[in-house]
This record gives sequence, structure tokens and C-alpha cells, in this order.
Amino acid sequence: MKPQLILSFLLSLAWLSPLQADDCAPTNIDGWTQASYALSGDRIIVNNKTLKLIGLHAPQQEKKQKFNVNAQPLAEAAQDRLNRLLANHDMEVGIEYDQRRVDEFGAAEAHVFIRQNGQIVSLQKAMLETGFALAKTETPNLAHQSCYYRAEQSARQRGAGLWQLAEQRPELRFPIAPSSEITTANEGFHIFKGEIVKVDRSGKNYILNMDTTGLRIRKKDWSHFDFDRLKALEGQVVEARGYGFLYDGAMFVKIHAPYAIDKLNPALD
Repeated sequence: MKPQLILSFLLSLAWLSPLQADDCAPTNIDGWTQASYALSGDRIIVNNKTLKLIGLHAPQQEKKQKFNVNAQPLAEAAQDRLNRLLANHDMEVGIEYDQRRVDEFGAAEAHVFIRQNGQIVSLQKAMLETGFALAKTETPNLAHQSCYYRAEQSARQRGAGLWQLAEQRPELRFPIAPSSEITTANEGFHIFKGEIVKVDRSGKNYILNMDTTGLRIRKKDWSHFDFDRLKALEGQVVEARGYGFLYDGAMFVKIHAPYAIDKLNPALD
């Protein structure tokens, strides 16, 4: 190999982080234990406690508590699919913690693995491949992100689960919510799709505006982003995922990592 080609190859490797590898294998399983059942498509009961699956969002079931949560399509089907995955592997799971073990609401969270045909397999990957869950980046827990997004991409290409729903029932606007068709029903986690018409910055946020949806990157997350790359998104149609919330009649979505925007997602290069 010519020296200049070798140098080019080494430079390309320098840009690849462990997060960009197809990293489905566990790095450090803290222990194996028995799960009881799935509470939803992304939460299970382990040792009588709720455990959230890092990197996953499954359709939410309706909750009428202090903050009402609208039901999302196929929520019960997602819960059933996760229960089947657990049951098919004797309910035994391996737990791998990440940088943060408890989320901002006090829920325990981890990467979870199952044994399948003599191999250790990511439960998150298996669930995403069914199409009944979406990949979701939750800083600082960034292990296995490439694995999760590629598993989702596989389900999307096959038209499985939620992706079949998106094709057959676009009026539900789930999981894809076109920015030009936003309604009050589109609060909660979605993939918001639209053209970026403006990129700006304030003292507190990077600002990316679609026609009716505003993406906001808080200052504490700026270190994850290159503002010039954000600026280059002007005029492009993007898919940005996160929790949408209405404020003064407009939809806003907080973005925490480049994985949440398809044109910046290193797993989709």
C-alpha cells in the first residue's frame, strides 16, 4: 500500500470512535439475573424493581397521573413482543450499566443481554429489529448506539412493526411526525421530519427551526456538536427524534446528541 494511502486509512480510523463501531457485543456485564416481566416495550421488572432499557423508546401506553400521557399506537403489541423475547430466553438477562445508572426521574437503567444459541445477544437490538421500538440516545449513556440505530434501520427497511404502521397509516403521524402536520396529539417522543429553514444560536441554545417545529440544543450539550455542521443543515430535510412539547402554540424538541438527527448520525453514514 502506498504511504499516502496508509496515512489516509489511519486518519479515517482516527475519526472512528467506539460509538461508531457496530458494537452489539457487551463490554462488561455486571451480572446475570431473572427478569419477571415487561411493563412496556422498554421497561422490565428485575428483582422486583423497574429497569429501563437504555437506548430504546417503545410506544407509550396511556397514563392518567399528574402529567397525562397519551397512548401511542402499538403500545400493547410492543409490551407483548418484549415479554415474548424474555420468555423465549428463560427470563434470564445480563445487566450492563453505563455511565449513568439512574435517570433524571430516579429509574434504574441499563443495557440488557440474553443468551441465544450459545451467544450473548443484546435485548435492545433484538427488540429494535422487531420494529416495535425506536432507538433513542440518552447522554451520557452512549454505549452500543451504533448497534441500536442500525438495528432500527434494519426493521425500517423491512417495514416491520411501527414502520409498517407508518406506511399504512400515515395519518397517525407515528413514529414519523411531519413538521407541517403537527397537532397537539404529537407531543411525546416522535421522529419529527421537516426542512430546516433556519439555524441560529442564542446565549442558551443552538436553534434549528423547521416550519412549525423548533429543535433546541442546550448549552450544556454544545460540546457534542459542530455548529458549522448544524449550519450546513439549512435547506435540508431532516429527521430529528426526541420528546416534543408544545409552547406558545409551537412544537419544541430538545436534542442532546448528534445521533438524534439523521444527517448527523454517525451510525447511518
